[in-house]
Amino acid sequence: MFSILVVLIPTTAGFVVALMLLAPENKISHVVAITILLSQVCSYILLRRRRLVAAGMGMLSLIWVFVTFSVYLGDGVRSVSVIGQLLIVLMAGLLVKRSFAAGLAALTVLINLVILRLHQQGLRLGSTVLSDEAYWAAQGLFFVVAVGLAYVYIRGLNRAFAIAQAKEDSLRESVEELRQAQTLQTVEKENLHRREAIFATVSAAAERLFREGSFAESINTIAQSLGEATGVDRVRIFENAINPGGELMSHEMYSWSAPNVGSYMQLGRFKSTHFREAGLLRWVDLLSNNQVVKANVQDLPDHERRRLQSQGLKAILVVPILVGDEWWGFIGFDDVKEERSWSPEEEDALRGAAGILGGALQRQRVERALYRSEQQYLAILQDQTDMICRYTPLGQITFANDAYERFFGLQIDETGKRMIWNRVLLEEDRQALQSKIEKITPERPSITTRSHDRREDGALRWIEWTARGIFDENGVLIEVQSAGRDVDNEVHLRQQLERNLRASEEQAMTDELTGLLNRRAITERAEIEWQRALQENLPLSLVLMDLDHLKNINDSHGHLVGDEALRTIGNLLQTSMRRNDWAGRWGGDEFMLLLPGAELLMARQVAERLHQRISRSHVRLEDGTQVQLQVSLGVVSSPAGPKRTETLDELFARADGALYSAKQAGRNQVGIA
Repeated sequence: MFSILVVLIPTTAGFVVALMLLAPENKISHVVAITILLSQVCSYILLRRRRLVAAGMGMLSLIWVFVTFSVYLGDGVRSVSVIGQLLIVLMAGLLVKRSFAAGLAALTVLINLVILRLHQQGLRLGSTVLSDEAYWAAQGLFFVVAVGLAYVYIRGLNRAFAIAQAKEDSLRESVEELRQAQTLQTVEKENLHRREAIFATVSAAAERLFREGSFAESINTIAQSLGEATGVDRVRIFENAINPGGELMSHEMYSWSAPNVGSYMQLGRFKSTHFREAGLLRWVDLLSNNQVVKANVQDLPDHERRRLQSQGLKAILVVPILVGDEWWGFIGFDDVKEERSWSPEEEDALRGAAGILGGALQRQRVERALYRSEQQYLAILQDQTDMICRYTPLGQITFANDAYERFFGLQIDETGKRMIWNRVLLEEDRQALQSKIEKITPERPSITTRSHDRREDGALRWIEWTARGIFDENGVLIEVQSAGRDVDNEVHLRQQLERNLRASEEQAMTDELTGLLNRRAITERAEIEWQRALQENLPLSLVLMDLDHLKNINDSHGHLVGDEALRTIGNLLQTSMRRNDWAGRWGGDEFMLLLPGAELLMARQVAERLHQRISRSHVRLEDGTQVQLQVSLGVVSSPAGPKRTETLDELFARADGALYSAKQAGRNQVGIA
């Protein structure tokens, strides 16, 4: 309506001026035109006060009255003012409402019929009839108003068409975005399924390596499982070695090929690789720094591309295997059928597989070293001369060889009366020795025990004694012959072996970088706590955490800074736990915090507190700058109660979903399942 008034007010003002100039003697027309102008101004004021209906009805009703009066004063229904009545009805429909326009139209028809009858009877005020120029001005006014209203209306239509077109374009863009999102979701689903398959393979690999005896058989099975899980055409495991010239080489130790490409993969196959001669020194730099080599072969440098194409390869992924801090070798995943793009999740999972292999190799090294050490000490013990003595059931020594005498500093002869109890220190050991003598029977003539005996120089030594009974013809024990072997070194060695094995197992269960439990260990601990929660009807909560932008940190500042960031997260986790909580490294940049007995509210508070601590943490670079750390966390809780039906895997899945929601919401926040 504002637009209509913008047309009407100046047009009416112009008409007032035209009337004053063309018909100065017609005062009634002047009053009519000025009144119309004033009504328009009043309507504008009402519109400013947001009284739209009142302004429209008041303005149009007043204008209609004066225009109808001008019809009566003019030529009646043949007057040009009838056009004005039509315009008033039109504006009533456009500006106010259709019911008002319909009523005004009906009233106009009736009033004009009355005016027609009055004019036919000669009843009109002839003195007020407008001059020809005034009629011309009135007609011009109506045409200007008609054109102005048409312009305003058409502009409104164009604006409506433009809005509709914009909505259509927006809808088309939304449909396209939805299609792209569906495509991306399909790809992500495939990547997730493949990652889960790899994780399952890695878990089985860890179980096989650390529980079964044959490493060679296990590693071949693992290579096949990894190949089937990833869908590649070939998996090869290489071990590094130094040739006689002091140069680095790599030898294929284990391999697996898919059945449909097995014979083809033998073409151009290299069992050994001389890195410098093969032009693969770039690989040495990457792999020795715990970085992967992944690419489609055609995108590699020329010398690498030619060598790999000679094997028929189209895509590769090479993952380093580290034993401790040493680069032991690598796992190669080859594709010959088509090019391939590896997702970060797949890369992380395969890094985990390489880490497990590295841990198993390290454990194998430790076990071999311990075995060699044990054999060495056992050989030394076997070369020693055993102590031998004989004594009666009452404990009187009747014979002792030189080794026995040297050990205990005794002189045993026919006149000497030495008792076997003298070499026993503690009363309970004496009772054990007496009990051993009593247990020797013809059915069980030999008994082996160990005792802590004091040597002549005062040193305590573990001695293994094998006592064999000597019986008379009636089966009565008359003497005991005892052979003693110094097993002190063996005992301590076995104790050391047990400690080393425990340390090796602990090392295999600990993430080397962060000092937290590794994935296998935290998974086993989660299973234990889950079973305890079910048995004792307790809640169990867990927090799954992901270090945001680790790849950007590695790419921008190097993997040493990325490792320092992971260590910082590990330290913060260890210092944020309660006494009964457990923390572990779930994957490359993922961590898990187990909260036994914690409800969802407490778990959320722990996660928020941990998030705040990490958000205030940073890694300082050599130039003094700092890299701010950010994490996304997913919190999930399984409440106590007899109606709990979900499994531990479902709890893990909900935690992963909460973490994914936190990442989708912009990262660096806590997501609640």
